[in-house]
Amino acid sequence: MKTNKLLKKSMAAGIAIAGLTSIAAQAYGPLYIFDYTDGTPYRWDVTEPVQVYTDGGNFASGTVTLYDSNLPTCNAEGGWQCYYDLYVEFTNEQGVARVAESLASWSGVATSSFQAEIAGTFADIGIGGDDGDITGAEEEFSTDENGEIVHEILGTVNSGGIHVVFDEHGDVMRNVLGVPYGVLGVASPEWADESTGTITEGWVFIGGAETYYNDTELEQMAGVITHELGHSFNLAHTQTNGHLVMYSWGIVSAGPIDCSAHYEVGGEYQLPFPQFSGPNPEHMSVMYPYINNNPDSWNSTGAHQATASTAEDFAAISSIYPTASFASDTGTISGSVTYPFTSEGVIGINIVARNIDNPFEDAITVMSGDWNDGAPGAAQGTGEFTMRGLTPGARYVIHVENIFAGGFPTPQVALPGPEEYFSGSRENDDANSDNACDYEEVIVAAGANQAGIDIQMNGMKKGLNLVINPAPNGNNVTEDGHVMAGNVDNSYGNAISWVHHDGNDQYTILPMGGIRLSDNGSIIAGRVSVDDQYLPARLLPGKDIEILPPAGNNACDQGGGIDEYYSNFAISPNGDTMGGFLWNCDYVEGLKNYKVSAATYSDADGWTILNDHYDNRSARVNSLANDGTAVGWSETSVGWWEGTVWKNGEEISMQNVAPANIMDIGEATAVSSDGSMVVGINSWDDQWNQRGYTYNTLTGELTILEMSEECPWWDWFCFGSKPFNPYDISDDGTMVGAFGTASGAGATIVSDVLGTQKLVEFLKAQGVMNANDLGIASTANKISSNGKHIVGWTAVDGYFGSFKLTLDQLYVCRKGKTRQVGYPGGVADQLMQGATLGMCEADLPLQYKGNF
Repeated sequence: MKTNKLLKKSMAAGIAIAGLTSIAAQAYGPLYIFDYTDGTPYRWDVTEPVQVYTDGGNFASGTVTLYDSNLPTCNAEGGWQCYYDLYVEFTNEQGVARVAESLASWSGVATSSFQAEIAGTFADIGIGGDDGDITGAEEEFSTDENGEIVHEILGTVNSGGIHVVFDEHGDVMRNVLGVPYGVLGVASPEWADESTGTITEGWVFIGGAETYYNDTELEQMAGVITHELGHSFNLAHTQTNGHLVMYSWGIVSAGPIDCSAHYEVGGEYQLPFPQFSGPNPEHMSVMYPYINNNPDSWNSTGAHQATASTAEDFAAISSIYPTASFASDTGTISGSVTYPFTSEGVIGINIVARNIDNPFEDAITVMSGDWNDGAPGAAQGTGEFTMRGLTPGARYVIHVENIFAGGFPTPQVALPGPEEYFSGSRENDDANSDNACDYEEVIVAAGANQAGIDIQMNGMKKGLNLVINPAPNGNNVTEDGHVMAGNVDNSYGNAISWVHHDGNDQYTILPMGGIRLSDNGSIIAGRVSVDDQYLPARLLPGKDIEILPPAGNNACDQGGGIDEYYSNFAISPNGDTMGGFLWNCDYVEGLKNYKVSAATYSDADGWTILNDHYDNRSARVNSLANDGTAVGWSETSVGWWEGTVWKNGEEISMQNVAPANIMDIGEATAVSSDGSMVVGINSWDDQWNQRGYTYNTLTGELTILEMSEECPWWDWFCFGSKPFNPYDISDDGTMVGAFGTASGAGATIVSDVLGTQKLVEFLKAQGVMNANDLGIASTANKISSNGKHIVGWTAVDGYFGSFKLTLDQLYVCRKGKTRQVGYPGGVADQLMQGATLGMCEADLPLQYKGNF
């Protein structure tokens, strides 16, 4: 028997995190396919129960600090000592009992042949010493025949079966897996017989250290155990109801969003089930990639996810380990999803089936191409899907939506059109004739496959293209719009960024952080992490990354063991100068005292300190012009980041040039390429109104931007109104940014031609099919110097991605006729002649009609 280790990407697939951090996810099905030509997954031999072995140590233990206002010392006489320490211990017996219950739940699915049982402890098979306790200690590691460091569990062939580790204190997660704080569990099949595709060994690591002290019976952590055991069986993540429970604050819906009358998108409610109903935590499947294991939370899900009980749970385990009754007693739907105006299949989007009469209990999701993963020669086509385990005779509606919380291992794409229903014989790809809210009921018979459920994504043949990609923090775009970039990680010794080229549709990962691109993209400025030091660096055409000459400053270590010399925030459009701040730890000992100095670097002038640290106040450069003008902030005596411009050797405080009623004025965020116009945020007047501003360096005039909107009812962190915050400016004076920040942001453009427009509304009027991808929270961070290309970040279906928009040909409506004209000149001419911006209503996509 030939035993090989499964794909190393398995580790990422097994993480379940409490919270809303984006992680790997997939609709139900297998993590790993053994044979793509016939769609055979890796699977355990279940002719006998799979043998499971458990850790010999405690499930969790530790001391927590709790608040109690009734303590005798919690008063003035007692010194207000209101906190006390409580030691909590969750025993091995408790953990093993929950593992046994989880195995019984998975083994009890009537349509599945899977079976597993606890066979013993680690001590029984010689793992973890005499007590069988895996702790992550140094003695558990060794070197294999290839010279690689391996752990007793991870990377080592043991006796077969599944090995469940209880990480009592968090040391195993940290020392063995190297995963971040807050991880509740990681699991995967690890070894398999490559001649048959039979899994022979797997592991499960449970983060006991993340157990809540009052989860006394491990009811919430039981959901983590059942979920991670599912991964070790080769189950991927599932999707159906989790986003509706976890992301109820965002733009989510049980059907196509444009049909839901959601407060962010408006319109008429057109879903086929009651408007005010919704799934509860008990409707969440075991394999949904998030779990809320807080016993005190109003929507704790851990106890509900501890048992395989939903239609999707049953379909997930049965699709890999079916009994004969699974095929004979349930129905199947199959079909495809294609791009507009082509037969090309769309891989990596969700297809959802909901029973009209029982939409939350009887619902199943699959991913297009999920048994394909982009592999050449796969039996399943790129855009094809098969949905098993459906209730015979039930009335299902089928719709497509983006994957929530990532995609794994199938390549994920952004939805190329609006979320829409399958509409049967009326299905087509023209958004002017195919109503996304029109649906046809699909009824399946027992043992039968209802084929031909082919969804053609709606599109418009001409118009703006809003590009959404899964890379985070998009904040760079070149003058021609072909290259955009952003940062992945820029902290704690990691300096990683991405660059995307339209021409070859490839992402380049750079070992640089804080990157900024010159207008033509040929020069990239940033910083690199080398030997636990952050150093300034550049990437020049045709060369390797170069570390720049030292500036002579003393690095600072803020406690992470990394010496910080430089942080980058800017590059001039011509690429001659880069800027940000230099760290300065004058007291050296301990290296935790610091002030930062605004500074620039160029080959011609070397390092230039614009505002030094000797007054014990920090400063930073945010943006640079070609003429050497730098803008950013300088710290005041009370710690306020005051807008500052450095021009021709002079430091100009924005407070000094502001109108008399401005009490404080915030940082300058950007400057035009010729250095004439500056934009900034956070001016506060004597009535406590917060606004953005502009500053003309030629006239010395500072103008407050009286642009704001009322806080939406759902934004708990907004008070009164949200100002327009400008984050960049093009050479023609067009500004981009957002109304509000973070949780309540709406990407916005302000120009002489377009006026003030939220991008989501502007794009809807232009007939852009995926406009609502900017509707939850988004910010435009960067506009090219020529005003043609805009990039920023957006919260898309549970993750933070990036967007790019190119303004070229825009629609206007004049005399009842929709015309497409050039921007900005043609648009300006048409508006002067009485046209309105956007398509005439008769030409709008059907789902947008009546929404304006």
